[in-house]
This record gives sequence, structure tokens and C-alpha cells, in this order.
Amino acid sequence: MKRKLAAACAVMIAVTVMGCSGKTPAASVDQNESGELVQEEEPEEEEPQDLTEEEEQELYNLYIGLNNDMVGRLSSSLSKYFEYVDFQEEFTLLDDGDYFCYSLESTLDDLDQADELVARKQEKTEVDEAYIALSPVIRELIQALNEVQAYTDEDSFLEDDYAKGKELHAVVWKSCNEYEPLGTDFVEKLSTVASAQRADDLEQLKAEGYEVTYSLVSMISTAQEIQTAIYEQGIEDDSMMLQLDIEALRPLYDQYKEEVQTVLGYLADEEALSNEGYPTQSAYYMTFGDAVENSEKELDEIFRKVEEQEEPGGYGMVNVFTVDGSIAGFNNKVSAMIDDYNRMISY
Repeated sequence: MKRKLAAACAVMIAVTVMGCSGKTPAASVDQNESGELVQEEEPEEEEPQDLTEEEEQELYNLYIGLNNDMVGRLSSSLSKYFEYVDFQEEFTLLDDGDYFCYSLESTLDDLDQADELVARKQEKTEVDEAYIALSPVIRELIQALNEVQAYTDEDSFLEDDYAKGKELHAVVWKSCNEYEPLGTDFVEKLSTVASAQRADDLEQLKAEGYEVTYSLVSMISTAQEIQTAIYEQGIEDDSMMLQLDIEALRPLYDQYKEEVQTVLGYLADEEALSNEGYPTQSAYYMTFGDAVENSEKELDEIFRKVEEQEEPGGYGMVNVFTVDGSIAGFNNKVSAMIDDYNRMISY
């Protein structure tokens, strides 16, 4: 039950296809007791084993993690890159000099695991198919961004007058444009499945008396509802934040603040946590609590800035441990909560 709960907490690469080489394997040859050469019968090939229930859940959780990286770290990396580089096919810096983005090395490790599992899965769902279509594109995009990060971190552009930067931009531009429709399709299909499963899990948690877990999952679900409501208002980033209709968000805002206080109360109750199997000795337990508190503070600051029509900051690096009152900051905290929760229950 506990491992399954990771799936309830999210809105939310190339697949290796093992094919035939075209050659017939040579049959093994041996001798019988009389010394005569005989050809042993080739053993029958075993049917490929489908995923176990645990592996199915692992693949689903990897999809959830990928979604979280897409709306979190990957989105932030692309936003940061295009703060400095003009959003067009030709490589053009908006300001002469330095530029950078964020790397996503850990995401590639998760993609490798998902590759192996989905390639073995015999009956694929719509989510699987959407993932397979997305995988080579998102891998290429992430690898290009990782190279950009290394290239800019070392100021290598000073040595080659941005020559490699132009090559990498061509890859980023191509894969970014391919990624958008494929990523949207994957997220929408996964979100439909995740929402249904989350509702089922919440009902099951309540019925089985998992009060702490029910509270944690409900809080994260509300945070994601707030994210969705902001997006549905057409507020795409912090440059549009002051257009936010906070009164339309007020019921979810009040609900979230109430749920956060309930969760913080449980996080201070080690006995209640231990009774439901939470590892209070885990580092993720501590960082999860920080992300919960800071998510509430981010939301408070967003509402205050919109009410006072105070322009958001300079769209700098968002950090899970600091609060600047931005939509990017709130999304960052929600992403951190989900990541830490999933890691905490897998500890």
C-alpha cells in the first residue's frame, strides 16, 4: 500500500527495441557416447516475461517522476536558457556575454530505468505509447541542455566565440519544438490516469484509517489543483503574475492553508508518523517539511503581491529553501514536496 501511494501524489529516452539481427543462431554440436557427431536441438526460446505488478508500479512512478521533472526542473532550465537566448532558430544572445541553464543529470538515470521496463511491457497503454513517442525527443533535449550547462559553467564560449553554443542551440531549438506537442500529450494522458488513481487511493486511505497519509496526499492534491487553476487562467509565467484572479483562487487557497497546518501538525508527531510507516530518520522527511512550509509562504506572497500590484522579482534562480513570492517558486516547492514524499515512502 505504501509504495503505491507515490502514484497518488503527482499530477502529475529512447526505448531500446531488442530486434533480430537477421542471422539464424548456429546450433550447438556435440558427440554422443559412440563418438558420432550429433546436433543438439536448440532449446525453445522462453516467452518474454511481462512486467510484474511491482514493476508496473515502478514504471508508473517513473512516469510520475518524469512529469514532475518536466513541469519543474526542465521547465525552469528552458526558461532560464531563453532569458538569455532569443526564442528563435538563429542563435542570438539578448545581452552580450554570459548565459546558462540548469542540468538534469538525474532525469537521464530515471529515463534509463523507464526504458528497460516499457520495452518489456507486452500490452501498452495510451500513456505508454505517448511516453515512447516522447522519449527520444526529451532525451535529446535534456542531453543538449546538460551540454549547455557544462559549456556555459566553464565559460568555454570565451574560447570559441560561441561556436559550440550555436551548435547546441540548433539541437535545443529543434528538440524543444518537437518536445512541446509530445510533452503535452504525455502529460495530459498521464494526468487523466493519475487523477483517477489518486481519487481511488484517497478513498481507500480514508476507509483504511490512514489519517496521516490521507492528509499529506490531500494537501499535495490541493497544491496541484492550485497549479492547474493558475494555468487555466492563462497565467503562463511570472511576467503575467499580476493578472492573476486571486479571488477565484481564494477557496483553494484557504483549503490549502488549512491542510498545510494539519500536515505540519502530523509532521511534528513522530508516533503518528511511525504508526503509518514513515521514516522520520530520513533526510527527505526534513526537506519535505521545509518544502511544505515554504510552499504556503510562496502562496501567501503571491497573493500579497497581486493584491498590492507589486511587480515580481527579476525571475532569478528559484530555490526550495527560499521564498520570493513567485509562481515559479510555488511550482518549485510543490515539485520538491512530491519528490521528497515519493523518496520518503521508498526509503
